[in-house]
Amino acid sequence: MSALKSANKELKGMMKTVKIQDIDNLQDEMMDLMDVSSEIQESLGRSYNVPDDIDEDDLMGELDALEADMGTEAEGVPSYLQPDTESDLDSELNLPSAPTGQAAVPAGRSNAQAEDELGLPTVPRASLRG
Repeated sequence: MSALKSANKELKGMMKTVKIQDIDNLQDEMMDLMDVSSEIQESLGRSYNVPDDIDEDDLMGELDALEADMGTEAEGVPSYLQPDTESDLDSELNLPSAPTGQAAVPAGRSNAQAEDELGLPTVPRASLRG
């Protein structure tokens, strides 16, 4: 009997420190979490109109065929990244090579103008402002 009295006294002391509002808030939070969990489960369990009678062996056969198609490309490098096997375009177009050295002066034109270090005509002193 004394054990029940002491337990009752302890329980009453503990009940004074318990706030009912805190328990209600905790229950509300738990319900919100359960709602979110059920929404996630519904999203994960959604059906995408995949027929139920799909044969896994057929799917594996298609996957093997896709892998075989990919294997025909050289060492896993896509065809658009592989080097050209065609002849060089410059030889097909028969373009002349780029000139080297200084250009020759046409016959009717004299090279009386001075040039700067870049090979451009120098600016006359009279046109400089300063």
